[in-house]
Amino acid sequence: MYDFTVKDANGDSSNITVTITNSNPINITSDLNYTKDPSCYNKRNGRIGMNYTGGVEPTLIAWSPLNIYGVSRLSFLGAGTYTVTITDSLGCIATKDFVLRADTLFSKVTIDKYPSCAGICDGQVTAMASGGNPFLGGNYNFYWSFNTKDNCMRAKTCTNDSICGDQFVLIEDRGGCADTLFFSLPFGIGNFQDSVVVDSVRCFGEANGVAHVFVSSKATLKTPIQVTMQSLPGNTIPGGVLNGTEYTSPGVRAGKYVITITDSAGCSILDTIDIFEPDSLEIIENALDTTASCNPGNDAFIDLRAFGGTQPYTYKWNFMAKTTPRIVGLSSGTYTVTVTDAHGCTQSKSYTVSAPTGPKIIGFNNTDVFCPGDSSGCVEVLYNLGTGTVNTFMWNVPGNNPRICNLPSGKYTIRIEDSNGCFDTASTTINFSGNGIRIDSATIKNPSCPGKSDGYIIVTAQGGNGLLTYKWSNNVTSQVNVNIKAGTYTVTIDDIGGCPPVIDSFTLIDRPKPTMQVSGLQPTSCSAITSCDGQAQIEVFTSDTIVTITWSSGEQKQYFNRQNSYKDTARLLCSGRQYAIVSVNNLCSDTVYFDIALAVPISIDSTKLTIIPPKCYKFTDGSVSVAAKGGTGPYTYMWENNPPSPILSGIGDGYYKVTIRDAKGCIFLDSVRVRQPDSIKIQVILGSTLDVSCFGKQDGRIATTWTGGNKGKGQFVWNPNVGQDSVLTGLAAGTYTLVVFDTNLCSGTVQHTINEPPKISATITPIDTPACTNDQFVFSVLNATGGAGPQYRYTIQDGPPNQIGDEVPLFSGIYSIKIYDKNNCVLDTSIVVPDPINNLSVDFGKETETIQLGDSVLLRGIVNSTTLLDSIIWTPIQFVSTSTQTTSFVNPPRNQMYVLTVVDENGCTASDKISIIVENNRRFYVPNIISPNNDGTNDHFKISVGPDVEEISLLQIYDRWGGLVYSNSYLDISAGEVNTWNGRFKDQPCNPGVYAYIASVKFRDGFVLQYRGDITLIR
Repeated sequence: MYDFTVKDANGDSSNITVTITNSNPINITSDLNYTKDPSCYNKRNGRIGMNYTGGVEPTLIAWSPLNIYGVSRLSFLGAGTYTVTITDSLGCIATKDFVLRADTLFSKVTIDKYPSCAGICDGQVTAMASGGNPFLGGNYNFYWSFNTKDNCMRAKTCTNDSICGDQFVLIEDRGGCADTLFFSLPFGIGNFQDSVVVDSVRCFGEANGVAHVFVSSKATLKTPIQVTMQSLPGNTIPGGVLNGTEYTSPGVRAGKYVITITDSAGCSILDTIDIFEPDSLEIIENALDTTASCNPGNDAFIDLRAFGGTQPYTYKWNFMAKTTPRIVGLSSGTYTVTVTDAHGCTQSKSYTVSAPTGPKIIGFNNTDVFCPGDSSGCVEVLYNLGTGTVNTFMWNVPGNNPRICNLPSGKYTIRIEDSNGCFDTASTTINFSGNGIRIDSATIKNPSCPGKSDGYIIVTAQGGNGLLTYKWSNNVTSQVNVNIKAGTYTVTIDDIGGCPPVIDSFTLIDRPKPTMQVSGLQPTSCSAITSCDGQAQIEVFTSDTIVTITWSSGEQKQYFNRQNSYKDTARLLCSGRQYAIVSVNNLCSDTVYFDIALAVPISIDSTKLTIIPPKCYKFTDGSVSVAAKGGTGPYTYMWENNPPSPILSGIGDGYYKVTIRDAKGCIFLDSVRVRQPDSIKIQVILGSTLDVSCFGKQDGRIATTWTGGNKGKGQFVWNPNVGQDSVLTGLAAGTYTLVVFDTNLCSGTVQHTINEPPKISATITPIDTPACTNDQFVFSVLNATGGAGPQYRYTIQDGPPNQIGDEVPLFSGIYSIKIYDKNNCVLDTSIVVPDPINNLSVDFGKETETIQLGDSVLLRGIVNSTTLLDSIIWTPIQFVSTSTQTTSFVNPPRNQMYVLTVVDENGCTASDKISIIVENNRRFYVPNIISPNNDGTNDHFKISVGPDVEEISLLQIYDRWGGLVYSNSYLDISAGEVNTWNGRFKDQPCNPGVYAYIASVKFRDGFVLQYRGDITLIR
C-alpha cells in the first residue's frame, strides 16, 4: 500500500492511497473431457482442450507449431507434441506441452517372385505389419487390390501368389487404423538374364569366332532352356553346345548375331552381339631390287613389312633361316617369306630374283698361217649373247674387234664383256696350215780345242715340199757341216713350196769353257710379247785373249785384248728364256742361259678405282677416278674426247675407254662401266588398295611399292598431304598423287583415285496420323538404292534388323531409322509419327481417395477429347451411382480400384484408375443411461448408427440375473437412429438398476460385430 500527497502552488494538498497487489500466476491445465488421442497414427482426429487460471486479462493464447491464436480447443490433430503459450497483459508467460499419441502401424511388402513372363500374373508377394493396435495374437487384416481371394483376416502375414503390375495392399489393425502400401511387379524382372563373352575370329575370313552365353536368374531359372543364334539377316546358326545354363556357339564368321534364350515357361530374351575379326594379314613391300648384277653380283634385296592381322609379327624366310623383314645379298632364285601374327595367322609371298645372263664364247673361226714365220693368220671369236649387248673385246694383242688379223702362229686369249658387266674368257691357237719345214734335230760337235776346225754340225729337217736344200753360213750345202771350228753357223733350209726358208744358227765353242756370270737382269719395259728391250750383263773370266760374247738377241761383242774379265750388256732381249754364247780364241765356246722377266702389265688398280654413279636416272653428274699399277710410272691417262686426266667427271650411264701410257711408252687400254640407278617406278598394289566402303566415310586405303632409284629408305610426299608412308589409310574419296624420293632425292610419281559408293537413298511409307491414342502407324522401308548394292536392311531405334518391305507398327513419337547396305554402310535418318487426331484422355486428378466406411465420394473423370464420346464404362460398376457419366459418386464397402474407360465416336479409348481406401471407423453408438419417465429426454435406449452400418440383426437386453427383458430383430435404422427399449418388460416398468445389452451389427463391408455393454436405468 502506498500513500501519495499532492500539493499545488498555493499550498493546497490532497492525499491518495494506492494498493498494489501481486497477480495470480497463470496456471494451464488439460481439459480431459475434450482432449482425445487420434484414433490412428495416420489420422487427424485428435483433440486438445485447455483451461487456464490466473494472469491479468486480456491474455494472448498461441499454439505451436500450428500458429493458431486465441482458442483453447484444437481439433483435427494428428499424433505429436503441441505447445500452448499464454501471455497476459503484464507480460507474464506460461507454457504447457500437450502430447497426442497413436502407435504407428508399420507395414512392408516383400516380393517373393516376379511374374515369369509378360501377361502372366504369377508373381508372389508377402505383406506383414507391426505396431498400431493389432488384433489378439498380434494379427491384422490384409486387403489386396488384385486377387482379393488372397485377402487375410486376422493374420500375422499374408501372401498373394497371383499378382502382377502396379498394385497395393491395405493393412488394418483392430482399431480400424490402416496403412496402404503400393508396389510394382514388372513382368519378367528377376526372371533371367544373360551375359555373353565373345571370342573374336582369330584370322581374317575364318569362321572360328565363338560366343559363350551364361544364363542366370535373380529368382529360380526355369530349366531346361533353349538357346538359338541367328545372323542379322535372319539365318539360324546350327550347332553349338548347350550345357545346362551355358551355351557355346559353333565357330562363326565375323558379324552381328542375335542370341535368343527361351526358358521352359516360354519366356524369351534377345541379345545382340558383335563378333569381330582382325584385318586381312598382308605383306607390303617397302622397297626391293630383284635384279642381281653380274659384277659384283649378290646385290639384290627385299624390304617389306606386314599389315593387318594382330601384332606382333614374325618373319621366316627360306633363305639362310632369316627372320627379319629385310634380306640383302641375294643372287638369282626364288625367295619365300611367311609372316605369322600373334594369333598364328599366316601369309606367304614369293619373290623371284633374276640376274642377267652373260655372254658365252662358243668357239673361234681361225685362219691359220701357211708358212712358218708368216703373219697372215686371223682369229674371230664366236659367242652367244646373254641379256646384254657385247661391247668390249679385249685380246692379248692389240685389237678390240671380234675379228683380228695379221697374226703369226701362236696362242691368243680374249675377254668379252657385255653392257651388264658380264664377261667370258677363252683362248685359241693359230697353227700352220701348210707342210712347213721344221728342224727336228741338230748334232753339234764342238772343236776339240780352241782354234781347231774339227767340229761339226749335222741338221736333220722334215716337212716341206720336195727335196730340201741346205745352205750353211759357211757355204756348206749339205745337212752335215763338218770340219768347222768354234763359231756360229747358220743354216738355211729351203724347198720348192714357196714358203720362206727355215734359218737357224748353231754355235761351236772351244773348250775349256770360260767362267761366266750373268747379272743385271732387267725385264722388258712393256708387257707385250713384242717388247724386246730387256737387259742382261755377262762377265766372263777366262785366260784366253779372244773372247766373243754372242746373245740370243743377236747382239754380240768380242774382246781381243787379254783382260782379267770380260763384260758385255745386252739391251735387246725379249722376255723369256735367253742365252749368251761365249767363244774363246775362236776355238772353244760356252753358252749361259737366263730368263728375262716380262714387265708387270699395266692395269687399273681396283683398290684405287673410284666410280661415283649419277645420282639419278639419266643424270650426268657421275665421275670416274682411276689409278694405274704395273708398268713404269708415272702414267698418263687419256679418255676418249677428253683432256688427259685420271679423273673423268660429268658423265652418265655407259662405258668409258681409257688409254694409260707409262713412262716407257707402254700402252694399256681398258674401259670403266658407270651405272646409273634405275628409274623410280611406283606401283599401286591393287589387292591391298581399297576404295571408300561407304559414302562420306574415310576408310579408303592406298598401298604402294616402289623399285629402282638408290638403295635405302624412300621419302613419300603425298598430294594432298595426308601421310608420309607408302601405305595410307583412313582416306576419303579423291585423287591422290605420290612422289617418292630416294636417298639422293631422285623421284618417281604415281597417281591413284579412291572411289566411293553413292549415298544410300530410300523410299519409306508415307507418314499417316493415327486416329487414336493407342493406334499404331505401320512403317516400312519400301525400297533402297545406292551404297554397296542389294541386301539392304533397316533398323528402328537400333533394334533387330528388318528386311526391305517388312512392316513394323509404331506408336506416336520420334524414331531413329537406319538403313544398311551389304557393307553395313548406313543411311541415318528419323521419322516423326504424329500424335493421334484425337488425343483422347481421361484423368481423375489423383490416384487414391480415402473415405469412411459407408460414405460416398464424388469421382470426377476429366475427359480431354476433340470428338464426341460414344461409351462410358466403369469397372467395376458396383457401387457406382451414375455409371453413364464420367462424374459419379461411389461408396464401396471395402478398398476398391475403379477404372473409368471412355470410347469416342471413332472407337478410340482412354482410361484412368483410382484406388478408394475405405477406413472402417465403425459408427455404432448407444447410451449408457436411460430415464424412461416420459419427460422426452432419454426415455428410450436409442441407438445411433452411421451409414457404414447395414443392419442390426438382433438387440437383446438382460437384467442383472440374466433375465431377457427386451429382444428385437432387424431394427429399422434408415433414419440413422432408432428408439428401442423403453425400460419396460411385459408393459411393466422395470426396476432401476444396471442392465446388460447385446447387439449383433452387420456393416457394409460384411463384417458382423457383437457389441456388449451395460446400461443404467434410473427414474
